[in-house]
Amino acid sequence: MNIHLKRQTSWGCVRHFSIYKNGIAQGKLFNNIPVDLAVEPGDILEFKEGMFYTSQKITITPATTEILITNTNRIQHLFYLFIFLFLTVSLVGLYLASIKIFLMTEISTLFMLNLFFRYRSYLFQIDPGDTLPEDLTHLESYKQKAV
Repeated sequence: MNIHLKRQTSWGCVRHFSIYKNGIAQGKLFNNIPVDLAVEPGDILEFKEGMFYTSQKITITPATTEILITNTNRIQHLFYLFIFLFLTVSLVGLYLASIKIFLMTEISTLFMLNLFFRYRSYLFQIDPGDTLPEDLTHLESYKQKAV
């Protein structure tokens, strides 16, 4: 069976996701370029991004037809948290006696918070178009009343 993979992100669109099926590289997923992938139920898809992989693992079910990757709705909140934590560490780091230790602390903090921000900013939706319930018979009464 084939599944449809799409990535629609407003930021970070230059980077790609590497797609792995059961640990074997299958290709790359770029922004706004959909990919069809042959899978079997029970396969595990893993999406990796970056040098130190931030990844998401998804187990394929027989009902899986599409995976859509978007940005989370809380990206502004995550950005504020990122800035707050970085400034807090910077202020604490000002009390260090050595400029070398201060710079190492700042660079490592920036790097770790960037990885955390990237990992938390993506939203993986499995079959996003299938959000309506299967049984819509309860809507028939509304339809009859409106006529």
